Amino acid sequence: MIYDTALRSITSGEEFLMRLNHLVLALLGILAASGAGGQTLQEKIGRDQTLWIVDGDPDMAAAMQQARATLPEFLALADAPRPSTSLFAVKVGIRADARHVEYFWIGSFTRANGRFSGKIDNEPELAKNVKLGDTITFGEDQIVDWLYLENDRMRGNYTACVLFGREPRNQAEAAIAQYRMDCKL
Repeated sequence: MIYDTALRSITSGEEFLMRLNHLVLALLGILAASGAGGQTLQEKIGRDQTLWIVDGDPDMAAAMQQARATLPEFLALADAPRPSTSLFAVKVGIRADARHVEYFWIGSFTRANGRFSGKIDNEPELAKNVKLGDTITFGEDQIVDWLYLENDRMRGNYTACVLFGREPRNQAEAAIAQYRMDCKL
């Protein structure tokens, strides 16, 4: 799996979505970064580079399963958002080749006739069949994670939480607080 990185702060609107598309990707790639020893979690995110995660990671698979299990509630909320909620996004995988899948956050997605569509929010690194800004159509079965903001706290984003659990506790707690996430360590 391939992931991209870059998120310095949670903001609102389009800038948030641009940075959001990198957050989970950054966090998912942290453990795969070679030669990154001694850096804090925030420093690793700040490097803004593409990193790799091994396929079949059981913790990541569990996170994606948790996101899929709670997807119906997320989609119901996205269809009828409360005033305190905003910036709904889903993560989908796009096959780059026979061996690799690249994951993208899709913000401002729409749903019609059982299918979803939305724009690729980050520059593909490996997948050459899409580019930044392309509108893609995908099925619910292709969604592997989701997130939204509620009262400026990030909900969902289970895949990123896995990586926080692998970092030193003080770094993980600082990053969770910085990004206002609901990860349990």
